[in-house]
Amino acid sequence: MFRYESEMIPVLIDNLSKVFKTEYIATEFSTGNGVADLVFTTEMNDEDLFLNDYALMSLFVNLFQQNKHITTKQLQKSNLDKNKLKKLLIQLEVNDFIKYDGEVIKRNRKYKAHTRNLLSVEAKLNDWKSGFYQALRYKFFSHQSYLAYPEKNIHRVDLDLLKEHNIGLISVGEDRIRFISKPKTEKPKDLTSYFFLSELFAQQFKTTQAI
Repeated sequence: MFRYESEMIPVLIDNLSKVFKTEYIATEFSTGNGVADLVFTTEMNDEDLFLNDYALMSLFVNLFQQNKHITTKQLQKSNLDKNKLKKLLIQLEVNDFIKYDGEVIKRNRKYKAHTRNLLSVEAKLNDWKSGFYQALRYKFFSHQSYLAYPEKNIHRVDLDLLKEHNIGLISVGEDRIRFISKPKTEKPKDLTSYFFLSELFAQQFKTTQAI
């Protein structure tokens, strides 16, 4: 049926785009912890791109995502990289995320990810267990993670193992797919990674360029 894993990708894209009613699908998406065969979202917002640096995103999440305000003295006493901090504050002020009130920096609004969700798919032709471990790693940024495997060999996959770790299983035929098991939607394990990868994902579909 399939000679190469790459031959499964068009079948997955065609069917997943219909099932999830989305045009936002990226292939060979670098996650920082492996390259996912497919990553997609069901919805994209119109937020501007501006924070596509992981270090800056991490700073932002730690400083402002949960805190409504912080003082300049607190920042000066911290061990944070002052150059990166300065760059972050400039970007946040320009994009109306923060405002200065004397020595207090107040958050105007929370950061909103560009994607409603991120779902990842790892396709494997033979070594399903390797695909399982890759799909497991993608949970750090994904709301759902799937293993895709040829339908003629789908019986080889340990479905109980996938269900135990909330990994979905997709059977891939010549021109169709079938969901053997759908995972429960859950929050990504790492909020910073999700925000950052949502920004990188959105760059492929939005015309606005990040600063």
